Amino acid sequence: MSAIASVPVLGVGDGLQPPQTNRLAARVFIRLRCPDLAGRIALALVVRQGAQMSYRTIAAALALEDGSIGTRLVAFSLASYADGEHQTFVGNPAAAARAGLSRSQYLAAREQLERRGLISVAAEGGGRGRSSTLTLEFATCGPWREERINPQLFGTVLGYTRARGPARVLLATLAALANDEREVLGLTTEEICSAAGVSDRTYRRARASLLASGELVTESCVGGRGNTNRWRLADPRDLGTPLPARQRVAPARNARPLLAAATPAVQDAQNPGQDRTVSGANPGQARTVSALNPGRDRTVSPETPAKNPAETPAPNARGGREPGNEKNNYPPNPPDGGSRTQSVTIVEDYLTDRGRKRQRTVTVEFDAIRQQLRAATDGDLADWEQIRSELRVLVGESTFEIWLAQLELAATDPGGRLVLAAPASTRSWVADRFARAFDRTGQVVGRSVRLADERELRLLAALATSPSPAAAPTPDALPHLPHPIHHEEAV
Repeated sequence: MSAIASVPVLGVGDGLQPPQTNRLAARVFIRLRCPDLAGRIALALVVRQGAQMSYRTIAAALALEDGSIGTRLVAFSLASYADGEHQTFVGNPAAAARAGLSRSQYLAAREQLERRGLISVAAEGGGRGRSSTLTLEFATCGPWREERINPQLFGTVLGYTRARGPARVLLATLAALANDEREVLGLTTEEICSAAGVSDRTYRRARASLLASGELVTESCVGGRGNTNRWRLADPRDLGTPLPARQRVAPARNARPLLAAATPAVQDAQNPGQDRTVSGANPGQARTVSALNPGRDRTVSPETPAKNPAETPAPNARGGREPGNEKNNYPPNPPDGGSRTQSVTIVEDYLTDRGRKRQRTVTVEFDAIRQQLRAATDGDLADWEQIRSELRVLVGESTFEIWLAQLELAATDPGGRLVLAAPASTRSWVADRFARAFDRTGQVVGRSVRLADERELRLLAALATSPSPAAAPTPDALPHLPHPIHHEEAV
């Protein structure tokens, strides 16, 4: 007798993708041979059954936003175990192992998803073999990715890969978007980063880690507009056995224990004299305070003046209640030439060793500013007026009035270029859009034109408020106060 049975399997998913042929359909071949009642029975059973996963759940997990790497890994792990009704019955150890997290990290990330309302506990579990039933709310409400999903490769990669963190998220995302030959085609870097929920910098670090481990292979890498890379995922079964869930390693026998039994504190011996009575009151404590000083209301006698005062008293002579006062009625004269400020403090932008933009306070001498940014002469102003006329003709009257009419000649640099001051709101736009126009009009006059940066504008503003060197007063022109007169001479 010979019998061959083919068991049909329902389509994978819940209708997000069109029905597809399941090549991993379960087939049971049973061949029974019985020549007689005592004959030999040969039974061969081969079962190949694909995992029942939901396209919609995985597509919703790829579309999650504003989540950390841990929460995204937990969403991927739960989505790989979910059924067509977006529910999962997986236990914590298995879900944590597929997410590549420890049990505590998995539970913390799952609590974050519960607080955000992305998952809910349909039935609490408890005891051995009774896991909680979780409902993946994010798969019910959406949004969902519209690309074709490969759920079998998605679950297999999460079960076999040894990558952790962002590299695990990127590899699972590529597996979900791959075709049946484990190839990822026609996806740009921006689309992959959006599906994985990582930044471009994190994507490049994770991609380098996967390429180094051999789990991801580049088959075609062509640059240029409209060209995309061609990626192939390694066979997950060649990576080895699936990683078990992270478990806490027992400490060594000679390791110092984290908790130790505390010995009871020894009570202090009681004071043998604690039951003694207090001594009697001090017999002199009732004595009254002595009487008031009868001379306390007398006034102090005035200072006796000198009969023959000195004509030139010493500079450290007593000055009544102010011994250090030399009794000068006028302050001393200012120094020759007056007090002039020769430097200014500004705040400038700079780049650190790591390429970050920061601000710092620096002190710049006025002489250095005048050497770097020289005042415009009459010839410079004439050249600028001619360049303005050329710009008006080149870009048109309307464009000139909107963008270039506010430009002013601020200074000239040591190279002879005209340094222009532009409003802060349009400086970057004018520098990018009209650079070629400045070059063309400058060639007509034979002068180069550039815009002043933020630091130069601050230096020019400080230079405008500084005293001019030509206007500095000379020592002879300063008014002198009269010679200090001592109090005795005034009297």
